[in-house]
Amino acid sequence: MSVLDWIVYIFIAIAALLFMIMIHELGHYTAGKLLKFKINEFSIGFGKSIFTKTKKNGEVFSLRAIPLGGYCAFDGEDEDKPQSEGSFNSQKPWKRLIVLFMGAFFNFLSALVFSAIFLMSYGYADRVQINSVRLPQGLESESWLQKGDVVLAVDGTYTNLVYDYYFQTLVAGYDVGETFVVTVLRDGKEINLNIQKSLWDISSQQNETFGKVYSLDDKNYNLAIVYNENDGKYELVQFDTTNNNIILNTFQIDTSGKVSVDNQTIYVNIPETSPSDISTFTLQTSNIGVTTTYYKYSFFEALGQTFIFCFQWAYKILIILWQLITGQLALTSLGGTVTTVVTIAEATQMNFANLLLLIPLISINLAVFNLLPFPALDGARMVFVGIEWVRGKPINRKVEGTIHFVGLIILFAFVVLVDILHFVL
Repeated sequence: MSVLDWIVYIFIAIAALLFMIMIHELGHYTAGKLLKFKINEFSIGFGKSIFTKTKKNGEVFSLRAIPLGGYCAFDGEDEDKPQSEGSFNSQKPWKRLIVLFMGAFFNFLSALVFSAIFLMSYGYADRVQINSVRLPQGLESESWLQKGDVVLAVDGTYTNLVYDYYFQTLVAGYDVGETFVVTVLRDGKEINLNIQKSLWDISSQQNETFGKVYSLDDKNYNLAIVYNENDGKYELVQFDTTNNNIILNTFQIDTSGKVSVDNQTIYVNIPETSPSDISTFTLQTSNIGVTTTYYKYSFFEALGQTFIFCFQWAYKILIILWQLITGQLALTSLGGTVTTVVTIAEATQMNFANLLLLIPLISINLAVFNLLPFPALDGARMVFVGIEWVRGKPINRKVEGTIHFVGLIILFAFVVLVDILHFVL
């Protein structure tokens, strides 16, 4: 990839991050306008102003140089005795709590919208649909997987994006010969199918290109018949198509075409010619005999699924935070703003669909993170308002302001630290 291309993807990543920050601040701004708060400035980013526009009512809209966050500055936020009508601290506590909460709420709302769009447009690996079937001998099609079946679960465990429960990973732990139940959606009804692992379905293909075949034991390899000129015999070669056709195993073929592969006896047709190149004659193998594609949700299906996805992802973020606090998770596994931008850029470069998936993921992260009761975050400000509501009077505004300022410095330092650790270690 050229330097220019990389710059374009970085620009797209920064724009996406600023968009999510704007959504957050727009939540504060919208709630503030509806509840008659006086707003001084709506800013995306910190530091030196790049662009500024002032409305007739005195509200300033600005874009600043450092894309680490943003703010919606309400009049009189840090004043003990607000002087103007509509200032932040002159409003009732319940109104202030709503305004502070709406930033995270807008992030979560945008996550719902974009995840629904993603599921309807692309689908994801956790919910696959059978694309083609090569039925094992001796089985009726009604009792096995069919084209159009949507895989829902394996032995009662439903596929799930948040927890990385995929069709293949759910069956990877089963041994050869074991049977498990695959739950599929067929013609609007859930059906349970008994599937035995390692049902070989081998067919020879010559000089043709085929789609990827998924195997239940997580082996996506090809088999090829090659002629060994040294001993004058045919061999069955197992090779990895995803890694420069590296040969993994070699199996001997007897004169009748019989060969033992992974403790299973199969038969192959020995070609009349004597190929020596892997690409000339391959046998594609699949332990289930199907190919799959991502299932694209309908509108109403996506609406229901996106709520499950977003709430589960928010719960997973809380688990990760707890693991970080308790030392179960290393700081090197996290990343700050730079890491986020680079991740978005790399994902967008691979596939635009990745960007559409990252937007809701990062939006949920922003929603959860901002509700944490850490100084300078919305969650901590809500705690101070709640204390004021219970006590009937606020904590000294200067003390509160100092606490939030120190918290902001710590947050900036933490963001820089995790970026350095992420890229250096």
